[in-house]
Order: sequence, then C-alpha cells, then structure tokens
Amino acid sequence: MAKQAINGQTKKEKVIEATNKYTNDNTLEETTSTTNNYTMQEYTQSNYYYLKLIMKWKLHFAIITIAAAVLAALFSSELFIPSKFKSFAIVYPSNLTPYGQESPTEQMMQLFESADIRNAIIRKFNLAKRYEIDTSAKSGKSALIATYESNVTISRTQFESIEVKVLDTDPIVACEMVKEIIKALNLKARSLQRDKTKEVLVVLTNELNYKKHQLDSLNTRLNEIRTNYHILDYKAQSKEVIKGYVKGLVNNKGNKDISEMMHNLEEKGGEFYGGIKIYNELLKGYSVIKLQFDEALKDMNKELTYTNMVTYPSPSDKKAYPIRSLIVLVSVVSANMFLFVVLVLIDSRRKIVS
Repeated sequence: MAKQAINGQTKKEKVIEATNKYTNDNTLEETTSTTNNYTMQEYTQSNYYYLKLIMKWKLHFAIITIAAAVLAALFSSELFIPSKFKSFAIVYPSNLTPYGQESPTEQMMQLFESADIRNAIIRKFNLAKRYEIDTSAKSGKSALIATYESNVTISRTQFESIEVKVLDTDPIVACEMVKEIIKALNLKARSLQRDKTKEVLVVLTNELNYKKHQLDSLNTRLNEIRTNYHILDYKAQSKEVIKGYVKGLVNNKGNKDISEMMHNLEEKGGEFYGGIKIYNELLKGYSVIKLQFDEALKDMNKELTYTNMVTYPSPSDKKAYPIRSLIVLVSVVSANMFLFVVLVLIDSRRKIVS
C-alpha cells in the first residue's frame, strides 16, 4: 500500500509538472509574441515619426541639399583644390645583394623609402618651390617631407612587386618623377654594392701584397742559392752528380767539379728544394686571390640596373584628385544628416516642454 501511495504520488507530481510546463510555455510564447508585436509597432511608429518630420521640413532639406552641393562644388574647384594627375610604375627587384633574412622585395622597399632618394627627388624637381613651402621657416622641412610623402606612394603589391605612384598638378612632371625615383633607386643600390665591393677589394689587395712580398723574399733567396751554389734543378742535378760520383769511384778517379757540386747539394740542396715547393704553393695561392681580385674589380665597374620594369610610367590624361563628385555627395549627405539630428533634438525638446 505504501509502495502504491508512493507511485501514485509520483504520477500525480508528474501530471502537475507537465501541466505547469505547458502553462509556462504558453505564457512564455504569449509574452514573446506580445514583445515582438510591441517592438514592431514601436519600430513602425518611429519610422513614421522620422518620415513625418522629414516631410514637414522638406523645404529646409531641399535648401540644405542645394546649398551643400553648390558650396562643395565651389570649394572643391580649381580655385581652392588644384587638380592632380597620377603616374605610376610597377617594378620587380633584380640583382640585389641579399642582407639578412629580408626578401628582395622588402629590400627594395627599404631603398625606395630611404632619405637619400627622397632628398634627391626634392632637389631634382625643386619641390620646395613647387609645393610653395618655405623650408627656412619653423617646421618647414617637416612640412616639405610630409607633402612629398602625401604625393609619392611606394607600396607592395600582392604579387611581390613594387608600385611607385606620384601625384602632381602636371601630368608630365608626375611621370618624370616616377622615372627619376626608379633611377635614383638604381644609383642607390649600385652605390651600396660598390661600397661593399670596395671593402672586398681592400682585403684582396692586402692579401695580394702580402703574398707578393713572400714570393719576392723567397725568390731572392732562391736566386742567391742559384748564383752562389750553382743549383738550378735539384732533382736533375742530384741524378747527374750521383752518376758522376759513382763513375769516379768505379774508375778510381776524383773529379773536383763533381765533388764541389756534391758538397753544394748536400749543404743547400734541401733548402733549395723546400723553397721551390713553398714558392709554388705561394704562387698558386696568389693566382687564386688574383682571380678573386679581378672578379671584384669587374663587379666594381659594372653598370647594373636593379629593377625589372613591368609597367612603364606615362603621363595621365585624366585627373586623379580630387574626386569632386564624391566630395559633393559626402557634403550633401553630411549636411542633411546634421539638419536631421538638429530637427529631432528641437522636436524632442518641444514635446518635453509641452
């Protein structure tokens, strides 16, 4: 009986729990539906309010639109913003000596952005006068550099090439500046390579002079032995002297010349033979260094270029800056947005006061 009571109570609890769950689910669903309906209604009312506000002040919006368009067109005209033309070139690196772990493209980017190239272009085209900047004034040089950097863009493409882009009021000048920047890079890279080659040449020259000094010293000593002891070819003379000496022993006849030569070979033959071997090794080493020196000298005098031109610069016949239609559009949208916000705030304040 107790067991049945427990089971009965359990079933009863399950029924109550299921009923409560059903009720809660329905309540939640109704609440969600009500909330969604309220949100949609509020959203619709809000849109209707804004639309009604715009229609109420449509004349003001029309005036603002016309005024903003006219002013934007005026202030973006040639009177205030001179038109600029774009010229560009796309190049790949070539013949660059690697430094560290950077790629040739990264190395070329570093060269393009160097102060030497920037200053060379500023001097070449007299950009201080062209940009109407007084470099003697306070922060004049900084202003000149900033203007240069705003008109000259060096960027890396997705294909590991470099794009050199220049903006200028004269399309021909823009094109010439691109060419000059690339030319300056070639000169800069060549200068760096030659500076490195000069260091190599200094080292090789010192080694050549040292080897030559050793060869001259050893050759002088060998010549003394040749002159004073009449040793010219150690191996050949040793064979002949031994033959003559043996022949004299067999015939029981002494030979003064053979005996003297034998004595000379015994006294200086080893030094002469060792000196000849050292001289030949030094001569081989000298020849290797001389070849390296000649190769470095050849590199020193090479007139290499360090860019492969993919797209050549050319004068543009279309203005690239400013985009006046975009300026007018942004100005009109901004003016209308500002007027809309002001009207919303004024209307809200009136409702609060009333």
